[in-house]
Amino acid sequence: MKPVTRFLALALALFLTSCHQAPGSRPVPSSDAAPSVADAEAVLGFLNAYGRRDLEAMMRQLDEDAVFRSSGGALSKTQIRTFFQTSFQKHPNLRVEVGPLKQIRATVRASVKVETNAIWTDTWIFEMKGHRIHAYSFASDQH
Repeated sequence: MKPVTRFLALALALFLTSCHQAPGSRPVPSSDAAPSVADAEAVLGFLNAYGRRDLEAMMRQLDEDAVFRSSGGALSKTQIRTFFQTSFQKHPNLRVEVGPLKQIRATVRASVKVETNAIWTDTWIFEMKGHRIHAYSFASDQH
């Protein structure tokens, strides 16, 4: 058998065996599941309020000890409020697009596109406590 023919036969055999499930086996569940309805509502409530520039609605989705974690340190709930107040004043044409949410381990993750005078997209990672946001960060800040 020529080398090319042998290679194609091996590739076809590997493909067919990868498609065949062993008897009694079940697929491994994905770790990327949808978050609980209550957690999803809290995260979407926060992000949609952000897009509407509704600071009070955003703050209602945070628990009392909520923090924003970044590579520059952590912001307390009071500092989060101040940050968004300043951001809304600086960026009156703010637009936010929220992608699908995923539950990965103990976090809810959302792909978020923010448009101000520039456009940036990042994955926002939310840690939940009692169906409220306990902490959040950006995937780009994770090391």
